[in-house]
Amino acid sequence: MSKTAKNSAYYVLSLICILYMFDYADRLVITSFLDSIKREWNVNDTQLGMLTGIVNLFVAIFVLPMSILVDRWSRKKMIAIMALFWSFASLACAFAINYKQLLIFRAFTGLGEAAYASAAVALISKTFPRKNRARHIGIYNAAAPLGAGLGIMIGGQIAASFGWRYSFGLVAFPGMILALLFFTIRDYSTLPLEDDNPDDLADSKPNSFGGIIRSINNLLHIKTLWYVYLAYALIIGVNTAMLDWSTMYFTRYFGLTQKLASTISGGLAISILVGAPIGGIVGDKLNRKYKNAYLLFSALTTFMAAIALAFALLSNDLTVSLICFGLFGIFSVIYLAPITTVIQNVVQPGMRAVAFGFNVLFMNLLGAFLFPIVIGKISDFVGLQRSLFLLPVLMLMAVMLFVGCLKQYCKDKK
Repeated sequence: MSKTAKNSAYYVLSLICILYMFDYADRLVITSFLDSIKREWNVNDTQLGMLTGIVNLFVAIFVLPMSILVDRWSRKKMIAIMALFWSFASLACAFAINYKQLLIFRAFTGLGEAAYASAAVALISKTFPRKNRARHIGIYNAAAPLGAGLGIMIGGQIAASFGWRYSFGLVAFPGMILALLFFTIRDYSTLPLEDDNPDDLADSKPNSFGGIIRSINNLLHIKTLWYVYLAYALIIGVNTAMLDWSTMYFTRYFGLTQKLASTISGGLAISILVGAPIGGIVGDKLNRKYKNAYLLFSALTTFMAAIALAFALLSNDLTVSLICFGLFGIFSVIYLAPITTVIQNVVQPGMRAVAFGFNVLFMNLLGAFLFPIVIGKISDFVGLQRSLFLLPVLMLMAVMLFVGCLKQYCKDKK
């Protein structure tokens, strides 16, 4: 790769990461002032869970059609359009006058964010060589906890000082500016679709409906994807539920103020960004020596995350609890780059965004949408702390899926 090409590649990666940061800031800023909304509109925990879950539901609903547009039309244009849409939707949340309006605007935020991850992963996979793919995907994944942490920390401070509506406005404007910058980058040409035989084209026209349907059908027959989609969904669901309820957990069970609780929650979210690049760097190195390194490394670190989370919830000492939460956060995101690379390694290049789009569908519908609402529903009956003990059990289920996928991955990769 020439120096000019390398500079261009890292410029694109920088834009992708910064925008992903504000994607998650827009998505999770609300978690820092859920108690304020609860008091103002007299809603229960289940309804609060819907305010975070509705974003993920709409991501799940629209990710596949929008991912097809990403693969078959344009990566940069889709990213720019999506970012503008979700930024304006987030700004609209500041003007909501009741619960239903806020719920609708949050749904529009999810619609805008639906295929951003698919487009970003496809663009990174094409921009950087295969041998370093996990490393750069790991850098990209680190932007999510950074954005989540900043959104929670700043949102909590602004909400406590000026009111929660101002927090939405603060995180919306940067996304609008970044969206316009994406119109200036170089996109790669739309790749042709391949049939079962990688030497043959499924259709002479890369955007033909028949070629797309055949390629999706081939993709759904790759068994490795089903293992990792379900495992990915479980871990994302656990992480989302923990992030969504962490501020309220610290205020309710440790008696902290909203400002302090949101600062701690945001700080924990930022601290876990260490895990994402570690997963990419170590995963790439291990994979050069061991054929199943991505899956085994992900299984081990996810198991450690489950143990750390269980100890965090059991501890009555704030310091011990925070240390365990921090360890949980680091270990719980290490799998992201290795498993995303596994997905990219077993599919044809012309379906990269769609393959990850299916992953986004599962992880949002079965995980990020469902888990916060289930935790809220259980919390209404037995309390928040007890409801959160479901999460380490679900992490262990993901470990079993990673281990169960080992032999199949070797077959599908060939």
